[in-house]
Amino acid sequence: MSGRGDRRPPLFFVGGLEGPPHPGQPLAGALIDTMPCRGLDLPGRDGARPPLGDVRAMASYFLPGVLLVQPWGGPFQLAGYGFGGILAYELGRLLRGIGQPVAPVILFDTALPLPGQPPPRPNPQLAIRELARMRHLPCLWQGTCRCGIDHGVPLSEQGARIARALGARDPARYEDYLLASIGTYTAALRAYAAYRPGPSDLAVVLARPADRTSNWGLPSQLALHDSRCLGWERAPVAELHLAVIPTDRGSFFADPHHWDLANLVHRHLATPTPPPPPGPPLAGPPLSSPTLAGPRLVSPPLAGLPLYGLPPAGPPPRTPEPTTEPGDRAVSIP
Repeated sequence: MSGRGDRRPPLFFVGGLEGPPHPGQPLAGALIDTMPCRGLDLPGRDGARPPLGDVRAMASYFLPGVLLVQPWGGPFQLAGYGFGGILAYELGRLLRGIGQPVAPVILFDTALPLPGQPPPRPNPQLAIRELARMRHLPCLWQGTCRCGIDHGVPLSEQGARIARALGARDPARYEDYLLASIGTYTAALRAYAAYRPGPSDLAVVLARPADRTSNWGLPSQLALHDSRCLGWERAPVAELHLAVIPTDRGSFFADPHHWDLANLVHRHLATPTPPPPPGPPLAGPPLSSPTLAGPRLVSPPLAGLPLYGLPPAGPPPRTPEPTTEPGDRAVSIP
């Protein structure tokens, strides 16, 4: 991703469970003329260090590097995809804890886990299958397969292909790399399942696709919130804004939707005027605005994209634990 040698405040984008290539690459391309982006990946994937099994520990691992890249202080600009959104939020909490200002944290399709679920059991075969599918998701965004993995052929016959697709470069270390990837993925899953968002004064922006019915590329061992705000309506944050992108997960970062996401980033991070997307505007009618009391429109909608502001979840220290009762939501948006 971009950003080396650039003195402008970067957008620190935390990748999720999937590993390289970084899911933020399409967005970084759309922001290249106005905002540098720095990609952050889970520690332990390359085998250089043991994986971390706690969300707070992972965020703490990122903190020194972030401060080194931006030594002049905040506001820090943070974003994350999937599980990476949770790490971005916790990184924001750490920065606030040392007195640094933090811009609204932008979460891309980040769902919170349902409480009370058991920790996922280690399953190397399942981990490889899910990592291979997650790696293929950027191929859908790019419109062409670059991972080289053939999902019509047994994965057990494609060890070298999978290792290369996940970032391994030394053929002599393919097996070690796969083992490290499995260990990192398994540790991250357990951390994800146990996570509960801590209280903060952060503003959170959640961007999600309108259609999340496909589970391609999602961890099958986790039970995740599927409410309109993916569980964040219950999180003890200062503000919650929701942007619904009129597409599905398979084209979330694809052209032209990555321009909508870039526009969203610019709108909330107060950077210079974003570059116009190429070609005609998105076709199709805009999604409807909310009609129930409570949520309020906080700024003009993006082109065809509703942007909502949700009220705070209440006093952070006493926010109740989310429940899984049908229809039991703190905030409802039609």
